[in-house]
Amino acid sequence: YDAVIIGAGVIGTSIATELSRHGWRTLNVDKLSGVGLGSTSYSSGILRMTYSVLDSVKFAWEGYHYWQSWEDHIGVEDEKGLAQLRSCGQVIIRSAESEAFITKTLACFDKLGLPYEMWDNAELQRRLGFDLTSYAPPRRIDDDSFGEPNGREVDGAVYFPTAGYISDPQLACHNLQTAALATGRAEFAFGQSVVEVTREAGRASGVRLADGTVISAGVVVNAAGPHSSAINALAFPDPAENDMRIATRPMRQEVSYVPSPPEIDWSDGGAGMVVTDPDTGVYWRPEVGGKILCGTVEPPCDASFHRYPEDPESVYPGGAESSLTEQWTNQVYRAALRMPTLPLPDSANTQGVVACYDVSDDWTPIYDGSALPGYYMAIGTSGNQFKNCGVAGRLMRELITAREAGQDLDAHPLQLALERVPGCGTIDTAAFSRLRTSHSSANNVMG
Repeated sequence: YDAVIIGAGVIGTSIATELSRHGWRTLNVDKLSGVGLGSTSYSSGILRMTYSVLDSVKFAWEGYHYWQSWEDHIGVEDEKGLAQLRSCGQVIIRSAESEAFITKTLACFDKLGLPYEMWDNAELQRRLGFDLTSYAPPRRIDDDSFGEPNGREVDGAVYFPTAGYISDPQLACHNLQTAALATGRAEFAFGQSVVEVTREAGRASGVRLADGTVISAGVVVNAAGPHSSAINALAFPDPAENDMRIATRPMRQEVSYVPSPPEIDWSDGGAGMVVTDPDTGVYWRPEVGGKILCGTVEPPCDASFHRYPEDPESVYPGGAESSLTEQWTNQVYRAALRMPTLPLPDSANTQGVVACYDVSDDWTPIYDGSALPGYYMAIGTSGNQFKNCGVAGRLMRELITAREAGQDLDAHPLQLALERVPGCGTIDTAAFSRLRTSHSSANNVMG
């Protein structure tokens, strides 16, 4: 093989699609039984451009336009159908909790000439019927001050018309696998665990599987999601050889599903939209069937309750950490502060999923080579990179091709030309380097 890609989630399959379309023979190896069955299938699938780092905004804007022309990007028929973009827009509630993030985000939007609208409280209430009370800072429900107003109202919201979601992330992954297989140069091996990244002549030469099989390849790509840090440990048995300045680790996450409030239509095509509410500490979006999907924006009050499992598989069905916890309740009750008529299911009717994210120290992904020639990383992508899978595949293909041709991308980072958004120029991939200093971002899933 020209490349063995460890992982068959949405990032790994996108890399396979890009490389195989450009003549590479690829093999994706995944320990699960099919594509997109790990963190991809539990993604919230939100497509937004709202980041506090300029190159992340550019990257997400480029990525969104892949979804707008998804059928053209896939280019072949998938018997399961194609993932559908549901365009609904996004609002970020303005209050003291969000002002720093919004200021940085709008500076990026202004620099790029991207659209947004400022909503006052009257418009916010007219459009979404929200309670305008400010409850910041976010608190957990066992805090005696939970739900107590702080004496102010929120300061309206910022509306971003270019945003939406994909309701079936696993289908999107299957679409990418279908596109890769259609080249005749891509293969997939499921139910296989990598136990060694092999070396020859001072560079990565392939992988060894748990059953003893050795697979030789010109390059090895770590796209292993929440297993990425474990794969890096295999690539660098001596940690002193690893020059990464940014690390990744698995992080347990819960997403809640609840019925939508009766006065607002949250069904497909209704008034509902992606909402980010740092004032209460949660985000939510419409879900198929008129429900709402709700998650956390990682407020400080939750930090001591974060879990970083040694075994990412423990959070999936049947695992020791697979059950919903009080985090589900905290997320739903915080959302209910903004939507007081939100139906609250009893304990017997809770719905949600538990998953494992692959998060970096600064919540910005690593798309880069490494100190080991021939070993590449597309990691730290969970939580906010599903939306970018199309452009991430192209970035990795161009990065791998350039490094293998002898370019020193550590000294002279790749400048990725933007193809989908005329006039926006390039993305400096130093923003995603393993050697970067930690970004001054939101330091949570918001980026």
